[in-house]
Amino acid sequence: MTQTWKVIALKMGELTVEKSTLTYFQDFGQSMVIPIWATAVYGGGYNILVDTGIHDVQWVRDNCGPCAQADDEHIVEALKQGLGWSPDDVDIIINTHLHYDHCGNNKLFKKARFILQETEWKAAHNPIPSQKGIYLSELFDSVDYFAWKFVHNEVEVVPGVKVFPTPGHSDGHQSVLVKTEEGNLCISGDVSNLLVNIRENIPAGILTSTKDIFDSMERVRSVADRILPGHEPIIKKYQTCDFPTL
Repeated sequence: MTQTWKVIALKMGELTVEKSTLTYFQDFGQSMVIPIWATAVYGGGYNILVDTGIHDVQWVRDNCGPCAQADDEHIVEALKQGLGWSPDDVDIIINTHLHYDHCGNNKLFKKARFILQETEWKAAHNPIPSQKGIYLSELFDSVDYFAWKFVHNEVEVVPGVKVFPTPGHSDGHQSVLVKTEEGNLCISGDVSNLLVNIRENIPAGILTSTKDIFDSMERVRSVADRILPGHEPIIKKYQTCDFPTL
C-alpha cells in the first residue's frame, strides 16, 4: 500500500495585485490581496517542502508591488511554528517553478536536495521578455548546483509524492500530487493561482502559453481530488486538512 502523507500550508506573506493578472482578461481594475503559500509534506519518512516563499519584503515592494509579511510568515519562523522544524530538518525541496515568490529562500536549506523540471531551469536562465522581472537568478543560483535533481516529465519523488509537468504559467512549471488520507491532493503552484482558475477553467494572466495552461489545468483535474492553489485566500495559515475539492 502506498504511503499516505500529511501536509500543512505555510503562509509566506501577502501580495497586493491587479486581479486580472490572476484571471485572464477578466477583473481589470480590481485590486486583490493574495497569500503566498509554501507547503510542508511530512509523516512518510521524509520532510518535504514545496516552494520557499519570498526572500525580502522590500525587494518585492521595490520591484513587483505592495507586499506584507508577518513575523511568522518568514520561512524559518513558519517552519518552527507549524512543525518545529529548522531548515536543516528539510530533506527535499520541490520548486513548482523559479519565480521570485516560489524560491526566495532556497539558499537556507543546506542539507536538502532540490527537485525541478530541467525545462524550468533553462527557462529561468533565459526567460521570455515579459518574465525577466520575476526571475531573480541569485535566488536559485545560490544553491549548490549538485544539490539540484533535474527531472523530465512525471517523476515519483518518494512513494506517494510525485511531480508532473503543468506548463503555461512558466515553461517548466510543475505541480505536486500527494497521497493523503483525504485523497490525492494537488499542490498546484501557479497552474491554478486561485480556486476559480481550476474550477471555472480561467487561466492566469501571467503566461508563457495559453494553450499549455488549459492542458495543464485539465491534467490536474484528471488526477487530483483536492487542491491547494498557489495564492488562494480561502486557505488558512497552518491548514492541514479539508483543502478544496475539484
